[in-house]
Amino acid sequence: MKLTLPNIITISRAVLAPIFMALLLVGGRVPTVLAVLVFIIAAITDYLDGWLARRYGQSSAWGTLIDPLADKILTTAAFIAFALLGLVEWWMVFLVVVRDAATTVFRSYADSIGKPLITSWSAKVKTFVQMTFIIIVLVFLSVLQLPLPSWLHLLASWILLPPVLYITMLIVAVITVWTGIEYFVVNRSILRRSCIKFFRLTLPGIKILRRFLRRDTRT
Repeated sequence: MKLTLPNIITISRAVLAPIFMALLLVGGRVPTVLAVLVFIIAAITDYLDGWLARRYGQSSAWGTLIDPLADKILTTAAFIAFALLGLVEWWMVFLVVVRDAATTVFRSYADSIGKPLITSWSAKVKTFVQMTFIIIVLVFLSVLQLPLPSWLHLLASWILLPPVLYITMLIVAVITVWTGIEYFVVNRSILRRSCIKFFRLTLPGIKILRRFLRRDTRT
Protein backbone atom coordinates (compact mmCIF):
# COMPACT_ATOMS: atom_id res chain seq x y z
CA MET A 1 0.00 0.00 0.00
CA LYS A 2 1.39 3.36 -1.06
CA LEU A 3 0.69 6.15 1.42
CA THR A 4 -0.36 9.13 -0.69
CA LEU A 5 -1.03 12.71 0.43
CA PRO A 6 -4.83 12.27 0.29
CA ASN A 7 -4.52 9.17 2.48
CA ILE A 8 -2.35 11.05 4.98
CA ILE A 9 -4.94 13.84 5.14
CA THR A 10 -7.69 11.27 5.68
CA ILE A 11 -5.75 9.64 8.51
CA SER A 12 -5.14 13.06 10.07
CA ARG A 13 -8.91 13.55 10.28
CA ALA A 14 -9.22 10.42 12.41
CA VAL A 15 -6.25 11.55 14.54
CA LEU A 16 -7.80 14.99 15.11
CA ALA A 17 -11.04 13.42 16.42
CA PRO A 18 -9.78 12.46 19.92
CA ILE A 19 -7.87 15.76 20.18
CA PHE A 20 -11.06 17.67 19.42
CA MET A 21 -13.02 15.56 21.90
CA ALA A 22 -10.47 16.06 24.70
CA LEU A 23 -10.40 19.84 24.21
CA LEU A 24 -14.19 20.07 24.23
CA LEU A 25 -14.51 18.01 27.41
CA VAL A 26 -11.87 20.09 29.23
CA GLY A 27 -14.08 23.13 28.78
CA GLY A 28 -13.21 26.76 29.32
CA ARG A 29 -12.68 29.56 26.82
CA VAL A 30 -9.44 28.53 25.14
CA PRO A 31 -10.02 24.74 24.97
CA THR A 32 -13.57 25.19 23.63
CA VAL A 33 -12.51 27.61 20.91
CA LEU A 34 -9.61 25.33 20.00
CA ALA A 35 -11.98 22.38 19.84
CA VAL A 36 -14.18 24.26 17.37
CA LEU A 37 -11.16 25.16 15.21
CA VAL A 38 -9.87 21.56 15.27
CA PHE A 39 -13.26 20.22 14.22
CA ILE A 40 -13.60 22.73 11.38
CA ILE A 41 -10.10 21.86 10.14
CA ALA A 42 -10.93 18.15 10.31
CA ALA A 43 -14.19 18.75 8.43
CA ILE A 44 -12.34 20.66 5.70
CA THR A 45 -9.97 17.71 5.21
CA ASP A 46 -13.02 15.65 4.21
CA TYR A 47 -13.30 17.79 1.09
CA LEU A 48 -9.57 18.30 0.62
CA ASP A 49 -8.51 14.64 0.51
CA GLY A 50 -11.15 13.79 -2.09
CA TRP A 51 -10.27 16.80 -4.23
CA LEU A 52 -6.55 15.99 -4.16
CA ALA A 53 -7.19 12.32 -4.98
CA ARG A 54 -9.25 13.27 -8.02
CA ARG A 55 -7.00 16.15 -9.09
CA TYR A 56 -3.79 14.11 -9.10
CA GLY A 57 -5.21 10.70 -9.89
CA GLN A 58 -4.37 9.25 -6.49
CA SER A 59 -7.68 7.53 -5.77
CA SER A 60 -7.24 4.09 -4.26
CA ALA A 61 -9.29 1.27 -2.83
CA TRP A 62 -7.70 1.82 0.57
CA GLY A 63 -8.53 5.53 0.46
CA THR A 64 -12.12 4.72 -0.46
CA LEU A 65 -12.26 2.43 2.57
CA ILE A 66 -10.76 4.71 5.21
CA ASP A 67 -12.39 7.98 4.09
CA PRO A 68 -15.93 7.17 5.36
CA LEU A 69 -14.39 5.50 8.42
CA ALA A 70 -12.53 8.72 9.31
CA ASP A 71 -15.77 10.67 8.85
CA LYS A 72 -17.60 8.36 11.24
CA ILE A 73 -14.83 8.60 13.84
CA LEU A 74 -15.02 12.40 13.76
CA THR A 75 -18.80 12.67 14.02
CA THR A 76 -18.95 9.90 16.65
CA ALA A 77 -16.41 11.77 18.78
CA ALA A 78 -18.58 14.90 18.57
CA PHE A 79 -21.83 13.14 19.49
CA ILE A 80 -20.26 11.25 22.39
CA ALA A 81 -18.71 14.48 23.67
CA PHE A 82 -22.11 16.19 23.50
CA ALA A 83 -23.66 13.33 25.45
CA LEU A 84 -20.91 13.47 28.10
CA LEU A 85 -21.55 17.20 28.45
CA GLY A 86 -25.26 16.52 28.94
CA LEU A 87 -26.29 18.32 25.75
CA VAL A 88 -27.95 15.37 24.00
CA GLU A 89 -29.54 12.10 25.02
CA TRP A 90 -27.39 8.95 25.07
CA TRP A 91 -30.05 6.82 23.38
CA MET A 92 -30.05 9.14 20.37
CA VAL A 93 -26.26 8.99 20.17
CA PHE A 94 -26.46 5.20 20.41
CA LEU A 95 -28.81 5.05 17.40
CA VAL A 96 -26.55 7.30 15.33
CA VAL A 97 -23.35 5.45 16.24
CA VAL A 98 -24.82 1.96 15.66
CA ARG A 99 -26.27 2.99 12.29
CA ASP A 100 -23.00 4.54 11.12
CA ALA A 101 -20.94 1.59 12.38
CA ALA A 102 -23.25 -0.95 10.72
CA THR A 103 -23.20 0.79 7.33
CA THR A 104 -19.42 1.26 7.50
CA VAL A 105 -18.84 -2.45 8.20
CA PHE A 106 -21.30 -3.42 5.48
CA ARG A 107 -19.66 -1.09 2.99
CA SER A 108 -16.19 -2.40 3.84
CA TYR A 109 -17.36 -5.99 3.35
CA ALA A 110 -18.99 -5.14 0.00
CA ASP A 111 -15.82 -3.43 -1.21
CA SER A 112 -13.74 -6.42 -0.13
CA ILE A 113 -15.76 -8.77 -2.36
CA GLY A 114 -15.76 -6.32 -5.26
CA LYS A 115 -19.42 -5.34 -4.92
CA PRO A 116 -19.51 -1.58 -4.28
CA LEU A 117 -22.69 -0.45 -2.57
CA ILE A 118 -25.17 1.99 -4.08
CA THR A 119 -25.15 5.28 -2.17
CA SER A 120 -28.28 7.41 -2.45
CA TRP A 121 -28.59 11.18 -2.23
CA SER A 122 -30.23 10.79 1.17
CA ALA A 123 -26.91 9.59 2.63
CA LYS A 124 -25.38 12.92 1.62
CA VAL A 125 -28.31 14.71 3.23
CA LYS A 126 -27.67 12.73 6.42
CA THR A 127 -24.00 13.76 6.46
CA PHE A 128 -24.94 17.40 5.83
CA VAL A 129 -27.53 17.37 8.65
CA GLN A 130 -25.11 15.76 11.10
CA MET A 131 -22.26 18.15 10.31
CA THR A 132 -24.56 21.19 10.41
CA PHE A 133 -25.92 20.20 13.82
CA ILE A 134 -22.44 19.58 15.23
CA ILE A 135 -20.97 22.83 13.91
CA ILE A 136 -23.92 24.92 15.13
CA VAL A 137 -23.65 23.45 18.63
CA LEU A 138 -19.88 23.96 18.69
CA VAL A 139 -20.09 27.54 17.45
CA PHE A 140 -22.65 28.53 20.06
CA LEU A 141 -20.73 26.75 22.81
CA SER A 142 -17.73 28.91 21.91
CA VAL A 143 -19.93 32.03 21.74
CA LEU A 144 -20.82 31.53 25.40
CA GLN A 145 -17.11 31.46 26.24
CA LEU A 146 -16.17 34.66 24.38
CA PRO A 147 -16.69 38.35 25.27
CA LEU A 148 -19.27 39.01 22.56
CA PRO A 149 -22.41 41.19 22.40
CA SER A 150 -25.15 40.20 24.82
CA TRP A 151 -27.62 39.40 22.02
CA LEU A 152 -25.24 36.71 20.74
CA HIS A 153 -25.01 35.21 24.22
CA LEU A 154 -28.80 35.28 24.44
CA LEU A 155 -29.13 33.56 21.06
CA ALA A 156 -26.56 30.93 22.04
CA SER A 157 -28.35 30.29 25.33
CA TRP A 158 -31.62 29.81 23.46
CA ILE A 159 -30.11 27.46 20.84
CA LEU A 160 -28.51 25.36 23.57
CA LEU A 161 -31.68 25.03 25.64
CA PRO A 162 -32.39 21.32 26.43
CA PRO A 163 -35.78 21.26 24.59
CA VAL A 164 -34.26 22.84 21.46
CA LEU A 165 -31.30 20.44 21.46
CA TYR A 166 -33.60 17.50 22.15
CA ILE A 167 -35.81 18.25 19.14
CA THR A 168 -32.94 19.01 16.76
CA MET A 169 -30.93 15.95 17.84
CA LEU A 170 -34.08 13.83 17.48
CA ILE A 171 -34.39 15.04 13.89
CA VAL A 172 -30.73 14.12 13.30
CA ALA A 173 -31.26 10.65 14.79
CA VAL A 174 -34.43 9.98 12.78
CA ILE A 175 -32.80 11.02 9.50
CA THR A 176 -29.71 8.96 10.32
CA VAL A 177 -31.69 5.80 11.13
CA TRP A 178 -34.02 6.23 8.14
CA THR A 179 -31.13 6.60 5.68
CA GLY A 180 -29.50 3.55 7.26
CA ILE A 181 -32.62 1.47 6.66
CA GLU A 182 -32.80 2.78 3.10
CA TYR A 183 -29.11 1.92 2.63
CA PHE A 184 -29.69 -1.74 3.51
CA VAL A 185 -32.93 -1.98 1.50
CA VAL A 186 -31.32 -0.57 -1.66
CA ASN A 187 -28.40 -2.99 -1.26
CA ARG A 188 -30.50 -5.91 -0.03
CA SER A 189 -29.12 -8.36 -2.60
CA ILE A 190 -25.59 -7.95 -1.23
CA LEU A 191 -26.93 -8.00 2.33
CA ARG A 192 -28.70 -11.30 1.61
CA ARG A 193 -25.51 -12.85 0.26
CA SER A 194 -23.45 -11.64 3.21
CA CYS A 195 -26.00 -13.04 5.68
CA ILE A 196 -25.99 -16.42 3.91
CA LYS A 197 -22.20 -16.48 3.90
CA PHE A 198 -22.08 -15.54 7.58
CA PHE A 199 -24.57 -18.30 8.42
CA ARG A 200 -22.54 -20.88 6.51
CA LEU A 201 -19.35 -19.82 8.30
CA THR A 202 -20.93 -19.94 11.76
CA LEU A 203 -23.03 -23.09 11.23
CA PRO A 204 -20.20 -25.56 12.09
CA GLY A 205 -19.50 -23.64 15.29
CA ILE A 206 -23.19 -23.67 16.23
CA LYS A 207 -23.37 -27.45 15.69
CA ILE A 208 -20.30 -28.00 17.87
CA LEU A 209 -21.79 -25.81 20.61
CA ARG A 210 -25.08 -27.71 20.51
CA ARG A 211 -23.26 -31.06 20.84
CA PHE A 212 -21.26 -29.72 23.76
CA LEU A 213 -24.39 -28.48 25.53
CA ARG A 214 -26.17 -31.82 25.01
CA ARG A 215 -23.19 -33.71 26.39
CA ASP A 216 -23.02 -31.36 29.37
CA THR A 217 -26.71 -31.85 30.22
CA ARG A 218 -26.33 -35.65 30.10
CA THR A 219 -23.44 -35.59 32.56
